[in-house]
Amino acid sequence: MVVLVACMRVAHAEPFTPPPEQQPTYLAYLALRNDAFSDATVPLDDTGFTHDNVISLRRQDGVYAVGGIVIDRWITSKVDRRRWDELDLFGTGERLWLQPLALAVPHQLLVTVRAGPSLGGNFGGRWMQNGWHTLCGCGNTLDQGLQNQYDGGQRIGFVVGARARAAVGEALQAYTYLDGQVAIGDTGVTSMQAVIGGSANAWHVGVHVELAATRYHVGDPNLALPGGYRAGWQLEWRLGLHARWSRYFIGYEFRANEGGSGEPIGVVEFQVSL
Repeated sequence: MVVLVACMRVAHAEPFTPPPEQQPTYLAYLALRNDAFSDATVPLDDTGFTHDNVISLRRQDGVYAVGGIVIDRWITSKVDRRRWDELDLFGTGERLWLQPLALAVPHQLLVTVRAGPSLGGNFGGRWMQNGWHTLCGCGNTLDQGLQNQYDGGQRIGFVVGARARAAVGEALQAYTYLDGQVAIGDTGVTSMQAVIGGSANAWHVGVHVELAATRYHVGDPNLALPGGYRAGWQLEWRLGLHARWSRYFIGYEFRANEGGSGEPIGVVEFQVSL
């Protein structure tokens, strides 16, 4: 177990988009997703979607935003010593529509598109996880049975996706969004999800809850290792809380049935406006 963008998983607890301002703003986002953040019971169940590193940077200018996101996901088998690294490198674009001034209830529509390569193979996940376990003593090392087998060489695919999110309200907000992406090539995740949710915000803190109907398909069998992506329709739910102050945002989200795996994952996320 070790700690450190959508998009689909860009996916799931997406970076906060503040109201448009006069001057361009840069938004730097970092998320650490780990199964230990959802259940810290010892011994840790450090398999399946064991860890994600997510980094993104966007430039927002009024109602438009462009940027990029990197998602480094480590998948480890629950039944043997196989593992796989999924590395997504996406460019993103956003357009925000706010309500006409004549309408009393605040509402908005945010449309996001993304595209870029999805890579699969050995990108250092094994050694980073082994190094962390050696330092913290919180999981198996390679000598103690940590998954170490990558089947096949590195693979490349290409992913194109989009999301449309509609929201009504401000302090109390109801929202829904549709998200989908298509992967072509030797690896990558094809997925779709329909989400309904609600949030409550007061002062500098807030909470949200979501229910999602999702569907996944992967052509690369390494993405479907036991504990990895599971094909077909799934039901997922998410519960999160956050604090926001000035230019800073910090949040936590619990995600049940992450990626259709049948297991949860926890997300710790940070954002700063530069």
